[in-house]
Amino acid sequence: MENASKALLIAGAILICILLIGVGMMVFNGAQDGIDEAILNMSAQQKDMFNQNFSRYVGERVTGTNVRALLQNIISSNTTNKDISGKLVAIEAPSDLGGTITPAEGDAKANEISQMRTKVNTGKTYKVTANYNSDTGLIDKIKIENAEKSST
Repeated sequence: MENASKALLIAGAILICILLIGVGMMVFNGAQDGIDEAILNMSAQQKDMFNQNFSRYVGERVTGTNVRALLQNIISSNTTNKDISGKLVAIEAPSDLGGTITPAEGDAKANEISQMRTKVNTGKTYKVTANYNSDTGLIDKIKIENAEKSST
């Protein structure tokens, strides 16, 4: 009889633990949905402020110094927003700079971007384009290419 009562207590404790884990998962999922909704509901001014950190460097003939400044801005932004996947900025670059870097939630890829930054030649010019996320209106990818040499 004593063993049966202990077994019932253990079974009850296990059921309570499972219930608590389930409630914790519901709370976590609800919080993530709230973050995603907050990004979608950012005001136009907030979106412009976020995008301005990167869009000012977009152009056909951007100096290497400005590309380095852009990469530093991406490092800062991704580090600040590492837990908000909708605000992470990916980079697509030539293989000599390090190729494509796609940060993930919780990992800003700051070291990889910093290594890319050191490979940028300040004496060269680059073509920089921005890709905007169609749902949020935020820049989600920067593409860096070697600028075409002009024929003069």
